[in-house]
Amino acid sequence: MKHEKDEIRRLGEDLRTGRISRRRFLELMAIAGVGSVAAACVPTAAPAPAPAAPAAAAATTAPAAAFAGKKITANYMASGTYDKAAEGLKPVFEKATGATVNLVTFPWENLNQANITDLSTQTGQYDVISGEFWIATVFQHMLPLDDLAKRDNIGPEYIPALWEPGPSQFFDGKRISVPYSADAYAILYNREIFDNAGVTPGWNTWEDYIKVLDELKGKLPEGVSPHSFCFGSPEQPGSIFLGAYDGYLIGKDNTYKVDKEKAVEALNMTMRLVEYGPANVKSLSIDEATAIFLQGKSAALVGWPSFIRAQADDPAASQVVGKWQLSPFPGPGFPLLSCWNLFISKYSKEPDLAWEWIKAYANPTNGKDFMVTYGIGSPFTATYEDTELLAQHAHDFPAQVKNLARAKAMPHAFEAYEVLFRNLGDMLTGAATAEQVVDNWHKQWAEFTVPPALVESAEKQGLKEL
Repeated sequence: MKHEKDEIRRLGEDLRTGRISRRRFLELMAIAGVGSVAAACVPTAAPAPAPAAPAAAAATTAPAAAFAGKKITANYMASGTYDKAAEGLKPVFEKATGATVNLVTFPWENLNQANITDLSTQTGQYDVISGEFWIATVFQHMLPLDDLAKRDNIGPEYIPALWEPGPSQFFDGKRISVPYSADAYAILYNREIFDNAGVTPGWNTWEDYIKVLDELKGKLPEGVSPHSFCFGSPEQPGSIFLGAYDGYLIGKDNTYKVDKEKAVEALNMTMRLVEYGPANVKSLSIDEATAIFLQGKSAALVGWPSFIRAQADDPAASQVVGKWQLSPFPGPGFPLLSCWNLFISKYSKEPDLAWEWIKAYANPTNGKDFMVTYGIGSPFTATYEDTELLAQHAHDFPAQVKNLARAKAMPHAFEAYEVLFRNLGDMLTGAATAEQVVDNWHKQWAEFTVPPALVESAEKQGLKEL
C-alpha cells in the first residue's frame, strides 16, 4: 500500500513537471487501480504549502484511448480564478486523455447570457457549462447526472448542504450539475489600521458594522476610508441588500416577491454604506474596490473572498499581507452563496469526455489546491478538516466556514435578478426611492414565471413566504 501511495505521489510530481510519458502514466494508473483520467485530477498549479490531499476517487469508465482525438468546449467566468484553474488543468488533462479541451471565458453577465442563448437555441456550442441558479430558465436542456455521479461515487466528499438543491442544481427531480466552488460574501478588515485607530472590529448586524465605521471616522490617516465596496459593479450591491433583508424572496403564489417593509429598510441600509467609502465609491468596480483595500487605503472591504485572498496574501500585489482578517457577514439577512456548478449540455456530442473533464476539475485534491493557489472557495469537506491548513490560514478559512454555514443561494433566474439590481442601481443614482424600487420590482417580476427548481430551492432555504 505504501509503495502504491508513493507511486501516486511521484505521478503527481511528474505530471506537474512534464517528465511523465504516456506509457508510464498508464502503468502507474494500473498500479493505483484507478482509471486513467484520475491523474487529471492532479493540479498543475504549484503545490500548496500544506500536506497533500488524497487523490480524487472518481475514475474514468473507459481507457484513455477512447478519448484520443476527441474535442470538447468548456466555459468559465473570466475571473482570474476559476478560469485560471481550468487553464492549469488543461495540458494535464489533454496529455492524460489524448483529447482537446477548448476553454472559453466570459464576464459574469455575458456568461449567463451566452449559456441561455446557446441552450435555448439548442446550438450545443458548449459541452461543459459553468453556471448557477441564474440560468434556471434553461435547466431542461441539461444532461441528467444522477447515474454518472452514483457510478463514480461523486457526492460524499462534498459539504453536505452544497450537494443539495439550491447550491446544486436539479431539474424535474434529477441532478444536472456538480459544484466546483463555494464562496460567500464577507467583510475583510485590516488589523493594523484598526489597532492604530484603537477601534475593535466586531459586528453581527449591519447596524453594528456602521457603528464601527463611525468610530473609525476621524481616526484614520488621510486618504484612508472606513471601508470599500464595488457599488459601480451593478450586480454586486444586491448582495448587501440580501445581507440586510430578513424576509422571503418567493411569494406564496410562487412568484418573485419581497416583504415591502423589510425590503425598504434593507435598501435604505444599503444606501447608508455609501457615505463610508472613498469619494468615488459609487463608481468602483470589483477590482478597483479590492485594490483600495490591498493598498491599505480602506480599513475594511465588503466582497467575495475568492476574488481577494490570493492577491491579499501575495507580497507582489498586496500591502496587507499578514494584516488582513476575514470576518462574519452581518445580518439579519444572509451572505449570498456563490456555488458555481458544471453542467453537461444535452446537445454535447461528447458527453462522456465532458464528464471526465468535470471529474478532473472538481475533486477534493483540487478543492484544496485551488483554494490556496487561486483563492477559489472549496466545496469539499476535507479542505476544512485539514487542521494544518486551517492553522496556516487562521485569518481566513475558519470565518469562511462560518459564512458558508449561513450562506444561501438566490432563488432567482438571471432575468429576475437583473430586475433586482438594475432597479437598485436607480436608487444609488438618486433616480428612485427605496419604496419605488420595491414597487418596480413587483411590477416587473410579474412578467416572469419562477422555474420550479427555484421554487424548491426557496422552500428548502426558508426563502418562500409562509
